[in-house]
Amino acid sequence: MSPVSDTLPGRAPRLLAFGRLLVRIPLASCLTITMWTAAVATHAVTAGPPAGIRPAVAPSLFAAGQGDFRALFLSIFFTGNLASYVLASIVILAAIGFAESTMGTWRAAAAFLGGHLGALVLYFAVVQAGSALGSDWLASMKHAGVLGPYAGALAAAMAASPLVSALWRRRLRSVAIAVTLMLLLYVGHPQSLDGFLGLLCGLALGQFMHRHTARASRLSAHFTRSSSRETRALLSMTVAVFAAGPAMAALAQAPSGPLAVLRDLIVNPIPTIGQLQANCPAAIDLSCAQVIHSPGLNGPGGVALSLVPFLMLLVCAEGLRRGNRLALWLTIGVHLVIAVLSALHLQLFSLFGTYMRTGGRILSVDSAIVEVLPVVLVPFVIAALLFVSRRHFIVDPDPVLRHRTLILLPSLFAVFVLGYVIAWFAEDNYHRRAGLLALVTTLPRMFLPYPFSFRYSVSVYPHGFFSTLLFSFGGAAFWLVAMISVLGLFLSRRLRDARRETDQSLAKELVRVGGGSLSWMALWPNNRYWFNDAGTAGIAYQVHFNVAVTVGGPFGKPGDAYAATEEFTRFCAAHSLAPCWYSIADDQWEHLAKLGYRRVAVAEETLLPIREIEFKGKEWQNVRTAINKARKLGIAVLWSTYSELAGSLRAQVHEISEAWVADKALPEMGFTLGSLEELKDDDVLLCLAVDTEGTVHGVTSWLPVFGRGRVVSRTLDFMRRSRESFPGVMEFLIASAVLHFKETLDVISLSGSPLVNSGQASPSPAAGAAAAVAAEGDALGRFLNLLGSGLEPVYGFRSLAAFKARFRPRHRTLYMMYQDPLWLPRIGRAVTEAYMPNISLRQTAKLVREIVG
Repeated sequence: MSPVSDTLPGRAPRLLAFGRLLVRIPLASCLTITMWTAAVATHAVTAGPPAGIRPAVAPSLFAAGQGDFRALFLSIFFTGNLASYVLASIVILAAIGFAESTMGTWRAAAAFLGGHLGALVLYFAVVQAGSALGSDWLASMKHAGVLGPYAGALAAAMAASPLVSALWRRRLRSVAIAVTLMLLLYVGHPQSLDGFLGLLCGLALGQFMHRHTARASRLSAHFTRSSSRETRALLSMTVAVFAAGPAMAALAQAPSGPLAVLRDLIVNPIPTIGQLQANCPAAIDLSCAQVIHSPGLNGPGGVALSLVPFLMLLVCAEGLRRGNRLALWLTIGVHLVIAVLSALHLQLFSLFGTYMRTGGRILSVDSAIVEVLPVVLVPFVIAALLFVSRRHFIVDPDPVLRHRTLILLPSLFAVFVLGYVIAWFAEDNYHRRAGLLALVTTLPRMFLPYPFSFRYSVSVYPHGFFSTLLFSFGGAAFWLVAMISVLGLFLSRRLRDARRETDQSLAKELVRVGGGSLSWMALWPNNRYWFNDAGTAGIAYQVHFNVAVTVGGPFGKPGDAYAATEEFTRFCAAHSLAPCWYSIADDQWEHLAKLGYRRVAVAEETLLPIREIEFKGKEWQNVRTAINKARKLGIAVLWSTYSELAGSLRAQVHEISEAWVADKALPEMGFTLGSLEELKDDDVLLCLAVDTEGTVHGVTSWLPVFGRGRVVSRTLDFMRRSRESFPGVMEFLIASAVLHFKETLDVISLSGSPLVNSGQASPSPAAGAAAAVAAEGDALGRFLNLLGSGLEPVYGFRSLAAFKARFRPRHRTLYMMYQDPLWLPRIGRAVTEAYMPNISLRQTAKLVREIVG
């Protein structure tokens, strides 16, 4: 570190890094500085450009018709208020900065200016056409000025999108289209329309500027993306946008979009204050002020209840993303309810003279139908799309949790209803006289943010302490518990598939046909199994945090391995699982790369060509010393299976293992690291170092590796030594294994050393994205290197690798292969839980301290 950086305050290096970033994106930096300079110079920071200069900086259809084109260029540097200036700065730095770093400053400038002007031309054309067709919404934009750099910035980002990988291009475009379309439909300001048109211009510019790259990327994306996952992601985003739109309309100033009226049904307490005042005649006994200011209508309880549809749709969107079948039907139901209630709210209330939010005017039948049609149509269309795509949702929730939820929610609902009914009739004589009909008119409003007519219910509005309390907060409390319960159902899963997932006998049969050095670990506990339709290839995996972590590669008929990887990828996509191939050798890489996978080295496997080993020469001195030491101490090697061991020897093996675990600060690891339970299979050979008194000094286990139906190799798994054993006992045991297998096998494996030499990643050959993927791989490699250093004091992976190096081995890198870099946090959690499923919170904190230390 330089002396200068040592003397800077803590935040100064970050500021310097930010400054260097701004230098690398000069166009975005200059536009941002110019925009703020213009805003300060014209006193436009707080409330936008003053009236005196607004016609010159805010282009409109009216000004364009008079031939004043100055505002077409000046509008880039002005916007509405301080919050808009901050948002515009973020958009410029993010969108234009991305375009500059991707395709260069000059191309980014051309796309920005071309997209800005193209969007304005389209804006004027759309507004003129809409006005001619009688659209009040578009006609209101004829004299409205358009401010901001949003259209040009979005156009630049979209124009640069063909140069990134298919994964990031699809994600960038989907988010941009969803956000701009939501703002257009729900907010409906001129800037929203201009920004959406700018996005379309940018897509067209990108296709024109990068024709060859775009065509190649489209083909690559078509063959590497699962259709089921893509459909679920699109539907989930659609539902989330529909949920967030009314909230944006409620936050915006004077929203005018086609769907802005839905904010009344989703985020505003209903009925509105105006509706209450209109339906609260002075003749009734109950004070209107008490009704209007009740916490159940205009207080926190009413506001919380009005947010229920919005939050429920967000919960449903998460369930859809996970492929949950229950989320599908619940989302369809919510949209149908919103459509029906929207029709009743907008149509029936206007016909019966209820005052609407449009200034208290009474709508005619024809105008009401015109307003109702687009509002009702959108949720119906979304529900129809979900129903048509129902085959993509095949994940069921956990049946036990579902049964508990079906008992909990009706019971809780009954408790609230019964409590309200009792309080209703017990607290006031007037309510007892009003009878059951009066109760029915107020009870639905307790649970639904629905515009029930209050002409009758106002007169019997609850005003006792308990009835008011339950009416105000009971519905919100019920829905809070309901949404938490439903979210829990969506997070649980029970995979539905016609294949056999737990058929260990078939898995064992296929492992005996062929596999890799880790294939025998597929038969260990906690693994699920996937088999191809022909039953000739299988894959073992574990599901953690919606990630399918495989135990090595495919096993079974060698010729079906490549097809199995592709079929398993489709299987994971259909079940909303992120596939993670763990500890995969290089021979699988070529095929997986074609499926869009990336890889990073996670372990180093040690292979011994045992027919070539003679234990001669200086490099074998340590091994010869261990052999000679064992001979002098009268220690011999005993080969056996666990079932054939004498009881005393078994007990000692257990004692050695327990002592080894007790010395560790953290629990024994699993997944690809065997324990005592994995020794009990008769196909696993044990090698014990036993002295003349029957004392066990050390033990190793050797897993079979099959090829063409016979054992072609062995893999070292279990390694334990007693505290009283002589130094070099493990070298002695491995050397004995070399001599024992030398006559029947060509190669044995000392297994992989996790997080050793894992600093290099091999990216997939995606066009236009090599630099980004290489940077991603380098960053991940550095993280794994740091993780390996942190775990070294706890588990000693690198010390183990150094020990294995004494046998002059051949090294083979084992990889973790994944498709989406955004899955890496989940994959990290999944692999951690696979290795340490029973780690406690205290042990987790200790592990973090060891890594940080």
